[in-house]
Amino acid sequence: MQPIEIAPRIPLWGVLGKFQKTVMAVTSVLIVCMICYTVLVRYVFGSDFYGSEELIQMLAFWLYFMGAAQGSREKSQISADILTCYVTSAKWCRIARLVKDVVTVAICLLVTYWACQFVGWGIQMMPKSPVFRLPMLIPHTAIGLGFVLMSLYHVVYLVQDTITHFRMCRAGE
Repeated sequence: MQPIEIAPRIPLWGVLGKFQKTVMAVTSVLIVCMICYTVLVRYVFGSDFYGSEELIQMLAFWLYFMGAAQGSREKSQISADILTCYVTSAKWCRIARLVKDVVTVAICLLVTYWACQFVGWGIQMMPKSPVFRLPMLIPHTAIGLGFVLMSLYHVVYLVQDTITHFRMCRAGE
């Protein structure tokens, strides 16, 4: 099975990968800088940076959900594939992988639906953060986009695994 990075004929995959990695890098740097600034202000200058937790939390949502999408993209999410240790037949391993893919896609699509409803609620209600009065749509969008990307990647893997399985069956393997 090939990772999405190698898969030909899939438009915008490179752009999505660069977007996710850029968001993860920028938010990581900003979070570290803000924490250092907060510590410096609090313990060196004896003052306080009110609302720093609010800003850090919003950045963390983007970092976590783009990281989760990147984990799905790279197939580096934690999984319990103990069944493949006991099944010796290549055909049954592919079937087990297909079942896992179907369950993963079903769960991912369900949670993506809920995440999109959550974002829709955020658009309707427009809640604001307590200190800076920033729209909570900022972290809500990270949740929605993260789950949409995870679902997209898992659907692609399901399609790839299905094609591989049928090709191998036709070849007699």
